[in-house]
Amino acid sequence: MINVHLKNWKLKNKIILHVAVVGSLAALFITFLYLNAQKSVIHKMSQQKAEIVSAMIERSIYSAMKDGKLEEVQSALTDIASTEDIIKIRILDPHGDILRSSKEEEQGHPASPATQDNLSSFLSGSTRSGTYFITKQTQIQEFRSIENRTECFGCHDPGAKFNGILAVDIDYTSTAALLRKSQLQGILIGLIALGTLAFIIIRLFDKLINRPISRLKEKMREVQEGNLDVEFSAPKSDEIGSLTKSFDEMAKKLYAANKKVEDLFNKQITKAGHLASLGELAAGLAHEIKNPIAGMKGALEIINQRTDEADPKKEIFTEMLLQVEKINHVVEDLLSYAKPKEMKISLIDPNDCVQNAIKLAKPHINNKDIQFHFRPLENERLAYIDSNKIQEVLLNLLLNSISSIDKKGEISIELQEKNEKELEIVFSDSGRGIKQEHLPHIFHPFFTTKKRGTGLGLSICKNIIDAHRGSIGIDSTANVGTTFLIRMPVLYSGS
Repeated sequence: MINVHLKNWKLKNKIILHVAVVGSLAALFITFLYLNAQKSVIHKMSQQKAEIVSAMIERSIYSAMKDGKLEEVQSALTDIASTEDIIKIRILDPHGDILRSSKEEEQGHPASPATQDNLSSFLSGSTRSGTYFITKQTQIQEFRSIENRTECFGCHDPGAKFNGILAVDIDYTSTAALLRKSQLQGILIGLIALGTLAFIIIRLFDKLINRPISRLKEKMREVQEGNLDVEFSAPKSDEIGSLTKSFDEMAKKLYAANKKVEDLFNKQITKAGHLASLGELAAGLAHEIKNPIAGMKGALEIINQRTDEADPKKEIFTEMLLQVEKINHVVEDLLSYAKPKEMKISLIDPNDCVQNAIKLAKPHINNKDIQFHFRPLENERLAYIDSNKIQEVLLNLLLNSISSIDKKGEISIELQEKNEKELEIVFSDSGRGIKQEHLPHIFHPFFTTKKRGTGLGLSICKNIIDAHRGSIGIDSTANVGTTFLIRMPVLYSGS
């Protein structure tokens, strides 16, 4: 839950959190190093103090022995032990018995077990002096060997290496208390410095990063709301300024692109309005023309039937019927494009549509030698299609292919199953083909390369395929042939 909340934090809060965490860790680490350093310094100073005291006592002992005034040794021990921080001073034998002490009541008694342990550690080494902690970390014990010199031979065996071990116990509790006081002051000063540094960092972040980003965010919100005509001020040339300039350039490009889109959209709307009006007008005119044409066609058919075959007028009437039939086809194409009929989807065999279209197209071959090749869909698969409209598409493609073949050629239609639900129709011919510059416009309404074509056939075909949620593409090479590829997700997948 904490991680989720942290993700929703603002950048400023995240910076504050990171500064606090990093600063706290740094403060703890520096404090740890500072305390250890202070402790080491005090311990070192106390050790040096113990060494100085033991050296002074050693010189006093040698001086007293030289002058034959051994009673002054006890006096020296007592006087020096009265100094602050010195607990007691003793002279021990190697077995840990107290020969002399600043506390006279201890003389002749063994030292404490802790002192004897430290003495054993000292004697096992090779140094002349050594410092050891006692039970508390604020107390140290300094040992120093009292060597058997010439001036000592009057009272001690000349064959002995040393006459005893000088032990000085020092307590630096008061010094440690002073250290803790200075440590608290140092930590307080460090915390104040850390807080001041954090405040300065946060203020710099707010001024250099947070405020420019907030202003940039406000401008981008205006762009998001649709106001693309905004200007971003970038007074600085740093990374934030570079980012601001980039957003400014992007907004200007978006404004220019949006302006072009609006102009194009307005033009298309105007054009669509004209086309809609033209479509309604064409549909109305087609209806008005269709009825008289039907009457003319009927009258011509009657006249043609009553005209004798030997009559020269027979040929004229036949040609007139042919031309009227062409006009009727043009009117029907115009009506089909202007006001297409509703789709009537049903589950049928797509092979039947192809075979029916071929039957209707064969009478238009006339004297040409054209071979039809049909490869049906296997497994008796059914499809949800409008059979009349798909048949219209295939018939239109067949008639176009027949007209593109001069004398002899081939037309092939192949049905295939793709991705279990997709019906693919590959339609190809060996006709004259289509020039490459005409291919991008081949499905546009009223575009035609024929002398007497309306330019609506392929456009109607594309509308029918689009209504089946499919696609139609073309690949053509001049003097080689043309191939249409139709794909529709209409295959029935049931049992």
